[in-house]
Amino acid sequence: MVKKCAFSFCLLIFLLLISADSVLAIEKRPADRITDARYSMAGIRLGAWIDEGDKIVSGSVTADFPDASFYTELFYDHRFTPMIMLELSLGVVSRGDATFFVGNDRYIGPINLYPMLLQVKLSPLSGRSRSFHPFLIAGGGIVYGKHNTDVIVGTGSYLYPDLVEDSETSFICVFGGGIDIPLSEQIGMTVTSKYHPIDFGDSLAEITDYSGLAISVGVAYYLHKK
Repeated sequence: MVKKCAFSFCLLIFLLLISADSVLAIEKRPADRITDARYSMAGIRLGAWIDEGDKIVSGSVTADFPDASFYTELFYDHRFTPMIMLELSLGVVSRGDATFFVGNDRYIGPINLYPMLLQVKLSPLSGRSRSFHPFLIAGGGIVYGKHNTDVIVGTGSYLYPDLVEDSETSFICVFGGGIDIPLSEQIGMTVTSKYHPIDFGDSLAEITDYSGLAISVGVAYYLHKK
């Protein structure tokens, strides 16, 4: 359901921007020069991670998670043609302090995810003069998940090692879309929405599914060719 909603949202925004630009006569600004230049860019995005996973695989363990988390992403986009870029990104998902309940015991500690992705970024309208550039993005890579327990509260004599410290790695594919907005010849703004279907196979802190939707806003620095 979330995959369909994320794709529909990205497609709707993409089509609305195309329609708006076709209707409105947008005066060409100096920043539009970057549209036709074969530039690359680098930057950072900050936003929210909307959780769609966290299904406990053990019947003896329950947990309390925040529904949304903080998301940070560093990225570099290398342009091959006016319409095609290859994006390398490193993200950090701070899932916050999760509390696991096992009988009368509580395990409290942070869970972090680190997506490392290589993606194709398609901007079919980049060859035209405009003040915003909608794009679709898809690709894949690996995600590393890490869980550490900071506090254990309880009287139980048995310690669950998987709830104390654990890590997992998985290959994933992602898809989404967004908008690049040039603000000057060197600086721009970027808005991105991407769905990450993460399934570790083996459980990380008694959970295998850590899927989520990342919605972020960032700043990009344009690297013009000499």
